[in-house]
Amino acid sequence: MSALPHPPPGPHRGVPDRPARPRPALPGGDRSGRDAPGPAPLPRPGDLFLPGRPFDRVELRALVADGVLVPVVLEAHALRGRPVTRAVKLAALEAQLPPHLLRRGVLGRLSAAWFYDCAAPPAVLPVLLDKLRRTTMSPVPEGLALHQVTLGGYDVHTAGPVQVTTPLRTAVDLALHVPGPEGTAALERLLDAAHLHCPPALVATALRSFGRLPGRRAALLRVRRAARAVGRPLP
Repeated sequence: MSALPHPPPGPHRGVPDRPARPRPALPGGDRSGRDAPGPAPLPRPGDLFLPGRPFDRVELRALVADGVLVPVVLEAHALRGRPVTRAVKLAALEAQLPPHLLRRGVLGRLSAAWFYDCAAPPAVLPVLLDKLRRTTMSPVPEGLALHQVTLGGYDVHTAGPVQVTTPLRTAVDLALHVPGPEGTAALERLLDAAHLHCPPALVATALRSFGRLPGRRAALLRVRRAARAVGRPLP
């Protein structure tokens, strides 16, 4: 797809029985995750937990099951009750994305919608790569899906160490490439979020600017339906 113009108005296999592993202990607490006397404090609410830092994947799953931790994105977790702010999201992404994707990749589609608080974290994180820039395509880390696209200067927003498509480009991409329920729900939230400055009329205008782009008519219909669903119908 082209850049936006400047500017656009199965079940698990069984495993043999083995002794139950003790529940992981948070630093400064006992093995149930409760506070215990001692000099070591509990982690600060903003701390992130990743495999091996300090718990392994089995222990992380146990802490999630116990309600102690909640997933943030990919394999990053935070303490329950800690708001998953953009700062937390940025820290989680910086800790997990390879350096070449931090430099060249752009969060897009459902991953951008998640960044803007308009979608749940996708199971597979879409990352966009500009066709015009040389970027190593392999190996692709587990949990990521790379898409080569054309990105313009007005399509990308830099947020600290991470690049993300702008709300307008995100809405256009959702309408074009994510037609299922997740994409529809995210598109509706984007159109309804006044602080993101992405009204339905602007998204429709951006889509019309692409001329004969495949899927444009269906995408315009999705935008029209989403606008109606959030009480902002197009004329």
